[in-house]
Amino acid sequence: MLEIKALRQRKADLAAQGDRILDTAEVGLRDLTPTEQAAFDAIKAELVKTEGQVIEWERDMAKEQAKGLRDPDTGELVLSRPGSAKGRRYADLFGVSGDRGGFSNLNEFLQAVSSHTGDGRLRAAIFAAAGGERFPSEGGFFVPEEFAAAMLDRSLESEIVRPRADVHPMTSKTKKVAGVDVTSSTAPFGGFEAEWLAEGGAATARTLKVRAIELFARRLALFAAASNDLVADGVTYEDQLSEALIRGLGFGLDLAFLSGNGAGRPLGVLNDPALITVAKETGQLGATVVYENLTKMFARLHPASFPNAVWVANSSAIPQLLQVTLGIGTAGIHFPVLREGDGKFFLFGKEVLFTEKLPALGAKGDLLLADFSQYAVGLRKEVSVERSQHVGWSKDEANFRSILRADGQGKWKTAYTPKNGSTLSWCVTLAART
Repeated sequence: MLEIKALRQRKADLAAQGDRILDTAEVGLRDLTPTEQAAFDAIKAELVKTEGQVIEWERDMAKEQAKGLRDPDTGELVLSRPGSAKGRRYADLFGVSGDRGGFSNLNEFLQAVSSHTGDGRLRAAIFAAAGGERFPSEGGFFVPEEFAAAMLDRSLESEIVRPRADVHPMTSKTKKVAGVDVTSSTAPFGGFEAEWLAEGGAATARTLKVRAIELFARRLALFAAASNDLVADGVTYEDQLSEALIRGLGFGLDLAFLSGNGAGRPLGVLNDPALITVAKETGQLGATVVYENLTKMFARLHPASFPNAVWVANSSAIPQLLQVTLGIGTAGIHFPVLREGDGKFFLFGKEVLFTEKLPALGAKGDLLLADFSQYAVGLRKEVSVERSQHVGWSKDEANFRSILRADGQGKWKTAYTPKNGSTLSWCVTLAART
C-alpha cells in the first residue's frame, strides 16, 4: 500500500502548492504574474498526471479484488485466504518480503514482459537467483516475490493435493524428507515394538527404520502462444495471461501429484508403491460403481488416515455415485450413499472432490480414497516468465513460457500389513471395470 499512499500524498502536495499561488494573488487583489502562471500550469499538469496514476492504480486494485488477490476492505495483497490450508501457503513456507521489483501489480509486470521493450525494472529479474541459484539454461524473468506468492496461493484454492499435503520449502535442487518405515505389525512404528518385562528383566534393543524420501526440483513449464496483434491491442490481455498462469500452474501440479509416473516429474498417488487397488465385484458391469466397491475401499484405508482422508472422483462417476443406495428393511426404502450439505458432497462422512484430473469412469483410478497428509511435496520459491517471438515468427505470434519447480511422492514404502486382516494404506483406489 506504500505506493498508493505516496501517490495520494503527492496529489495533496501539488494541490496545496497550487492553492498557495492562487492565495498569494488573491491577497494582493491581482492576477497571476507570468512566472506564477507558468508555475501554476506546470503544477496543474503534474496534478492531472498524478490523478491519472491514482485512478489507474485503483482500477488495477479493483481487478485484483475481484480475482481475490486483494482484501476488499484494506486493499492489502491476500496471501492467506479463508479456507486455505495453513502451512501450505507461500508466506508459511518462505515468508514474504513484499518485493514487487518496482512494479505496482502483477499485470504491470506481465505487460513489461509482453512489451519486449527492455523495461529497466526487468533487469533485476533477468536470471535472478534466490540463494544464488539460477534456472539452468532457461533465462527469463523471475516473478517478483509478492506476485509469486499471490499466484501460488490463489492457485492453491483450486487444487486437490497441495492444500492437504505435507509441503516443504526447497532451498536447493534436492530436499530430503524423513519418515518412519512402517510396513507390518512384525516391525510396527518403524521398528519399535512394545514388550512386557518381568521384574528386573531387560528390554530388547530395537533399531529404528527410517525411510528417506528425496525430492528433486523438477521443472513444470507452461507454454502459450498469442498473435502479436492481440498482445499489442488487447486491453485485458495481461489479465487473461495472469489468470491462465494461475490456473495452469494449479492444474499442472495437481495432475502430476495425482497421476505422475515419476519420470522427470512427481510420482503421483495412482503410481505410489503403497497404493491398494480394490478388485471389482464378480460379474460387475463395465463403467459402474456399486455399494460393495465403496465399502471395500473404505475398509482398506488405514484407521490413522480416517481424520484426513477425502474421496476424489472423476466427474463422469457422478451419475453412478448418485445411483448407489442402501436398502433399509423389507419395505423397499433406499437411502442414497452420496450425501450433499452446504454445497459439498460426502460419502461415508468423508468429503468427495470431483475433478477431470483422474481417469474417466470405468478405468483404474477413477475413484480414489486418500489421506494426502501422507504425500510429501517440495516447492521452490521462484516462478519465471519470459516471452519469445522466434518460435512463432512465421505466424506473427508471441510465445510465453512460465516455469515453476516442484516435486512430490508418497511417504510410505509400501502398504501396511496389520497383525490381523488385509493390508491397509493411506491411498486406496478401484480397479478397472471394463
